[in-house]
This record gives sequence, C-alpha cells and structure tokens, in this order.
Amino acid sequence: MMREIDNSKTVNSTDGAKYGNAMQHRSRVDEEHGGATSDEIVLPMLTKPNGINGSKNAVDTSPSIWFVSLLTCSVGMVIINKSLSVGFPNPNTILGFQNSASVFYLLMGSHFGLFTVVPFNWNQFKPFIWVTVNWVIMLVLSLKMLQYNSVATMVTFRAFGTVMICMVEQVVFKTRYSQNAKLAMGMLFMGSFIYASADNGFSFMGYMWASLQISSWIIQTFIEKVATVESEQTKTGVAIIRNILSLPVITVMIIGSGETGAMAELIVRRDIWTNVALSSLLGCGLGLSTSALYKSFAPTTIAVANNVGKCVSIVVGCVLFKDHLGALQILGLALSFAGSFLYGEEERKRSRR
Repeated sequence: MMREIDNSKTVNSTDGAKYGNAMQHRSRVDEEHGGATSDEIVLPMLTKPNGINGSKNAVDTSPSIWFVSLLTCSVGMVIINKSLSVGFPNPNTILGFQNSASVFYLLMGSHFGLFTVVPFNWNQFKPFIWVTVNWVIMLVLSLKMLQYNSVATMVTFRAFGTVMICMVEQVVFKTRYSQNAKLAMGMLFMGSFIYASADNGFSFMGYMWASLQISSWIIQTFIEKVATVESEQTKTGVAIIRNILSLPVITVMIIGSGETGAMAELIVRRDIWTNVALSSLLGCGLGLSTSALYKSFAPTTIAVANNVGKCVSIVVGCVLFKDHLGALQILGLALSFAGSFLYGEEERKRSRR
C-alpha cells in the first residue's frame, strides 16, 4: 500500500508516518529563517542572505533535470576516474581532493544564491555519519574496481546490484511493482548473467573488488535514502554535510594506505590537473543530483537511472580505453539497457497516475 507525501514523495505505508513527520518538520524549518538555535552552525560562506532558502536567484529545477544531471555526471565520472585510476593510482588522495572541492563549490554557490540551504546544526550531521563512512568506502572501492575491470564489467555489476535493490524493496519494504517493471528487472539480471559468462577479461581480484563495491552500493542506497528524506536540510545542504563528514574518514584512509606523499606528487603532475579538476566538478554535480533525487524517488528508480548512465559509459569506454566486447557480452549489455528503458517507461506511467 503506497501513499503520497508532499505530492512528490512516494513511500511505503509502514514508514509513511515517519516520513510524513520528517517532511512536515522540514517544511516548517524552510519557512522559519529568522533566529538561530543554540546549536546552529554558521559557515562563513553562508552568511549572505541570498544563500539561505528563499533566494530569488536560487536554482529550482524539476526532477527530470536532476536525472539528466545524474546521468551526465555519472558517465563523466566513470570515464575520468578510469583514466586517473591507471595514471595516478592513489584513489584516496583523488577522493579527498574531489570532496574538498565539492564543499567549496557548494558553499560558494549558496553564498551567491545559486543553491538553497537552511541554517546548519549538529543534529543534521548525526544521521549522516555512518552514511558518509559507507559512502567513502563505496567510492574508494569504485576506484579500486576500475583498476582491474573494464567499464563494461562495472556496468554489469551495477545492473545486478539494481536487481538486488528491487528485491529488498519488495521483500523488506513491501513495495509493489507492476509485471512490466518486474520483467525489466529480469532483463537486467539476465543481461548481467550473460555478460559475466562471456567475460574474457575475468580476474579474481577484479571481481572481488567489484562484489565488495556493489555490496556497499546496495547498503548505501537504503541508508542514504532514509537519512536524506528525514533530514530538514535541502538537497544542497545534504550534499555539503556528506562531503564535510567524508574528509576525516578520507584522511584516515590516506594515512592507512600510505598515500601521505601523493598530494605532493599530484601538485607537480600537471598532465592530470585537467582530469582532476573535471572530476571534482562532476563529483559535486553527482552528489547534488543524488541528494535531490533521494528526496523524491524510490531507491530502485535511482539505481536504474545510475545503470543507464553506466551503459552509456560502455560506449565511451570502449572507444577511449580500447575495451573489446564479444557477441555475448554485447547481447548481455543490450538486455541490461533494454531493461533499464522498460523500467523507466513504467515509472513514467506510474508518475502520471
């Protein structure tokens, strides 16, 4: 049994009351910007009035725009991170730079009224601590996975992960899907199976890192959805919180992995400056898009959107990195893409009802 919250958020009835209270609380906070609470955090770049929710210049985009942004940034991140993982194999250092830059971009955008936020307080950070820890682990595993696997292999694992997310939603959260939506999930699963059976580039280490990364991604999908929906912060505020919390975790991982000298190397490696800068911009866009979509859509829908982006990455990856695909691999990937398209059509029909 499903019901609508705030005319845009569809959740399971068992969690409806909790989500409804969270959304009502968020609405009240959005309307009350005068007077800071005792535990409010005032970030220097957010002191300008235009940076607070309600700015006339703030960006207010429709969900479809965020889907386009998610796909664009996802494709770009896969391609650039693949290149960086080979030319500069220090994933923790790259991630630290990307997330630090994201905080700077979002704070500047809020300061000049491009994005909307509400005053920060410590209670907004607490629900995202474990979300952020797993998020950082997931991103590091993604970079490690790309060191051993082709872009196509990564996409196939994502397709399999999407099916797992859909199954969890149906079994645990009692979410109902149409027969066509279930057929779409079946096509994704079959595509993954066909591809894996014909993967000439199989490597035990590659598949191990891929399995760990997808497991982390599945967990992240649900815990981030809950934390984001219940947060009183806007999508931009949530993205800022996640990136700020990630920095101490990344610092520990840099020290633990022996990458303490990598930043000095990065400074003198002018040949990768462009890729690093682009990856930070795309990472910022990806985080912001994800936060925006989690406010309104089910985890499976966002997972399928991610899968479409990764399918597009295959074409670009094959051209740039000379990845070779056999006939069965192409068939498997085609099934995965077709399943994603069919699911998207079902979601469009459901949203119109």
